[in-house]
Amino acid sequence: MINIIYNRNNNLTRVELDNLTLVKKHLPLKIQFKNIISGEIHYETELKDYCWAEWKGAEFITDVLVYSNTGKLLHEHKWDVTINGDIHEKMLWFYLKNRQLEGLKSNGLVIGAHDGRNGHWIYPVKHNLTEATLIDGSDNQFKKLEENYFNYLNTNFKNTIVTTNGLDVEWYQGGEGYTDTVVPSVINEWLDSSQITKSYRKSVSINNLMDNQNYDWLHLDVEGLDGDLILALKHKPNLIIYEDENLDVITKAKLDVWFLENNYITIKHLCNTLAIKND
Repeated sequence: MINIIYNRNNNLTRVELDNLTLVKKHLPLKIQFKNIISGEIHYETELKDYCWAEWKGAEFITDVLVYSNTGKLLHEHKWDVTINGDIHEKMLWFYLKNRQLEGLKSNGLVIGAHDGRNGHWIYPVKHNLTEATLIDGSDNQFKKLEENYFNYLNTNFKNTIVTTNGLDVEWYQGGEGYTDTVVPSVINEWLDSSQITKSYRKSVSINNLMDNQNYDWLHLDVEGLDGDLILALKHKPNLIIYEDENLDVITKAKLDVWFLENNYITIKHLCNTLAIKND
C-alpha cells in the first residue's frame, strides 16, 4: 500500500502509493521527507493512490512521514542503516556495534563534517555507538553543525582547517559550502569564479590533532586533500573512510601502496573508499 524505496546510488528516496481503499477517506495523503539529524522537512507533497513522489538530494538519509488529509500521522518510516545504508555505512555501523558488544569504547574523528546532516557517520553518532570529534573549517557550516548536534553528549567540535603540516593556508569557499577547500582546482570544477572567495587561515596538522586521542576510526571529506592527510598519518586508525573522487592518479597509487604496507583491506563504492585493518 505504502512503499518506501531508498536508492543510495542516486541519493533518492521514493514513496509509492498503491491501492488505498482501506484508507480512502483519508486521501490525499501528505508525504514529508525529513532529515534524521536536523529535523528539516526537505520536501512535502500530497498524493492519491497509485501515485508517487521522490526526494533527491545530498541530505539523503531521511525519514518519511505520511499524514492523513486531517493532519493525523498515519505512518512513519524510520531510515535504518542496516537496511537502507550503503556498504560503507553498514560496515562502519557493524564495526562500531561489534566493539560495543565486546565492551570496547569507540572514538571517531570526522574531518569535513559540513553541517552534519549527511555522511556515513551520522547514524552511529545519532545512536550513541561512538564518541566523535566533528571538525569543519567553514564558519557557516560549523555554526549549523553545532546547532544540529547541540544535544548529543557524545560529540565535541572544532572549527579549524586540517592539513598535513599545520601551516597557514589559502582557504577557498563558495556556494553552500560543500566544496570549501584548500585545493582551488576542486572548487573551480563546481563553481564559477564569481562565487568563490579566498581568505588566509591558520590550520592544524592532522598528527597534532590526533596525538593521544585514541581515535579508532577516521572519516574524511575534505575536497581533494583526503589522500595527503592519510599518507601523513602517524597514528593509524582501525577504519578509515575517505572521498576519493577528487584525487589524482598518482595520489591514488600512493594510497594503494600505503594501505598494503599498513595491512588494510580497501573497499571502494561510488566516490568513496573504506579501508579497514586486516587483523
